[in-house]
Amino acid sequence: MRLKLIVQISLITGIVLFFTSALFGYFNISTLKHAFLESTVTDLDHLSETILRTVFHQMLKNDRDEIQVTIREVAQQKGIEQVRLINREGVVALSTGRAGISAGPGGVKAPACIICHNYGMSWEDPSPMARSRMFLDSNGNKVLGLVKPIYNEKVCWTGECHTHSRDTHLLGLLDITISAAPMLSKIRNYRNNTIIQILFLILSISLCLTLLTQRLIVKPVHTLLEHTRAVGRGKWRFIESVPGDELGELAEAFNDMTGKLKKAREERDEWAATLETRVEERTRKIKEMQSVLIRSEKLASLGELVAGIAHELNNPLTGIMIHAPFIAEDPRLDEGLKEDCQTIIHEAKRCSRIVRKLLDFARVSDPQKTMQSVNEAINRSIALIEHHADFNDIEIVKEYAPDLPNTLMDASQIEQVFINMMVNASQAMPAGGKLTIGTGLNAAGDSIYIRIEDTGCGIPKENMEKLFDPFFSTKGNKGTGLGLSVSYGIIQSHGGEIEVDSKPDRGTVFIITLPVA
Repeated sequence: MRLKLIVQISLITGIVLFFTSALFGYFNISTLKHAFLESTVTDLDHLSETILRTVFHQMLKNDRDEIQVTIREVAQQKGIEQVRLINREGVVALSTGRAGISAGPGGVKAPACIICHNYGMSWEDPSPMARSRMFLDSNGNKVLGLVKPIYNEKVCWTGECHTHSRDTHLLGLLDITISAAPMLSKIRNYRNNTIIQILFLILSISLCLTLLTQRLIVKPVHTLLEHTRAVGRGKWRFIESVPGDELGELAEAFNDMTGKLKKAREERDEWAATLETRVEERTRKIKEMQSVLIRSEKLASLGELVAGIAHELNNPLTGIMIHAPFIAEDPRLDEGLKEDCQTIIHEAKRCSRIVRKLLDFARVSDPQKTMQSVNEAINRSIALIEHHADFNDIEIVKEYAPDLPNTLMDASQIEQVFINMMVNASQAMPAGGKLTIGTGLNAAGDSIYIRIEDTGCGIPKENMEKLFDPFFSTKGNKGTGLGLSVSYGIIQSHGGEIEVDSKPDRGTVFIITLPVA
């Protein structure tokens, strides 16, 4: 079941307000209850002090009858339940004459008696709250009791009528018990009023938040939702009324997105109308690039063939050029054959010059090094081969390190190495795959690495050691076996290294390392 946004916000707001207000009300009522109790105890303590001052002279005369009359008159006041005088042995000496307070099943440890019988309690000016207690009387009504200690003052142990020992500190206790009903009634009234105010506050705030949410959030969201659905149906509608808040920014972003989608749809329609022309143009460019690549491959194959033939011819030509002069100078040779022998020597020298020229054609020239960017060299290499038919189903991913320093290299030769590696990777992925090319600095910062990784068929473990051997190929008649060997020589001439790691059916990784200039 999906709840609407306004319902969710109202529920969450209501719950938060309820618990916050309940916590506030609890602490507020608890604080007020303690304040009421403390105020009542303070008033009761003042009343106790007044009674003691009233009967002070009567106690000096030990006039028990007058004291009894006085405390009985005090007990006639509304709310006072009982007034008692207790001697230092804990015996009630004088009382207002009522039935008294029963200890109940708790004995002297009951709430009504524990303070008076707490002989271990220090009476050195204890606070009124420490001398008070709340308990139930014999009728089950809550009452508040306060004990006021009567100390042995100087006039008590120097009086003429009777004396107390000077060493006696506490003469007795004045125990006053009043009804707690008025105080509890005030607390209940305040609690009820607080609850009503909290409930009214929760309802008022919830209503205001709901109305504000409906106006400031829900309504703009519904407008945005309607326009989104309209755009999904192909109707390019823009939000006209934009508020000046975050939802307004969202509406502006929606309008911007709608405009871009509209423009993209128009461009797509335009592309669809001119697709055939564009395909023909791209096909023509691809064919041109393929022609360039085929020409380059033919030249490379021709160079390899010429180098092989030149080496094969050079050995017998050397033998001919060594022995022909000796034969021409041999006196046993017929004079008619000497001219023919000179012809042989002349033609052998001519063949030697031809072979030398073929070797110069096939031989890799010394690198012409200049400061170059490795990333740019890779981009130029990719631009040459990415439109080749072998790369149609291959995704080329570039992971270049930014701000890579330039290095001293022959850009033409290094690009030849990159092209060779990429072509090998494409031939390892005839059904397509991903070719990832990354660059970066090693941990020491003195070398640049180029990582070329494919997701092809991989290289068998038994072929890894022979990978860079000349004329070694895993492609059968499709390869000459010189590509990786030439690449290895170029990288070595630049002071670098080539490392390879391959796992069958998972791909191959070539890591080329070049020193930083």
